[in-house]
Amino acid sequence: MPETSASATQEPASQEATATATNPFDRLLVPIDFSSASRAAYTLAMRLAERWGSEVVLFHAAEADGNDEFLDHTGVPWGRSDVVGETREHLRRFADTVVPGTSSRVRVEAVRADSTVRAVVGACARYSPTMVVLGTRPRDRRRVFRSPAERIMRAVSCPVLVVQGEPEALMDADA
Repeated sequence: MPETSASATQEPASQEATATATNPFDRLLVPIDFSSASRAAYTLAMRLAERWGSEVVLFHAAEADGNDEFLDHTGVPWGRSDVVGETREHLRRFADTVVPGTSSRVRVEAVRADSTVRAVVGACARYSPTMVVLGTRPRDRRRVFRSPAERIMRAVSCPVLVVQGEPEALMDADA
C-alpha cells in the first residue's frame, strides 16, 4: 500500500512537468511598433494563445524624438508618465482593432527607452517569456546594417518567432 501512495504523490508532479513540457507557448511577448508586421505578429500570438491558453504581453518601447525636445522648451507639463500612459491606451486600442475583444485578455506594457533592442531584452528579463513573437518588415537586401529584428533575435535568450508583415508605402507627412 505505501508504494501506491508514493506513486500517487509522484503522478501529479509528473503530470505538471508533462503539462509544462507540452505547452511551449506559456507566455508570449509581442513587441509592437504599430506596423503591418506588428498586426501580423499580434494576430498569430492570439491564435497561439487561444490554442494553448497562453498569456500574451503586448510591449512597446517609446523612443525619445524631436517632439520631446520641443515639448521641453514649451513649458507644457507633459512628461514621461504621460507618454507611457497614452501608449498603453494606444496598445489596448491596437489589440481591439486587430483582434476584436482581446484587449482585456492581454497584459500591456509601455516604457520609454533610448534603444528598442535593450527595452525588449529588459522586457524578456521581467516577464520570462517562453517565446517572443516579433513582426518584421520585408528586408531590403541592399542594407548594410542589421535590422532591429535581427538585433533583437541575437540579444534575447528565448526563442523568437519572426512574422513578416506586408510592405508598407512610405508616406511623407509634409506632402
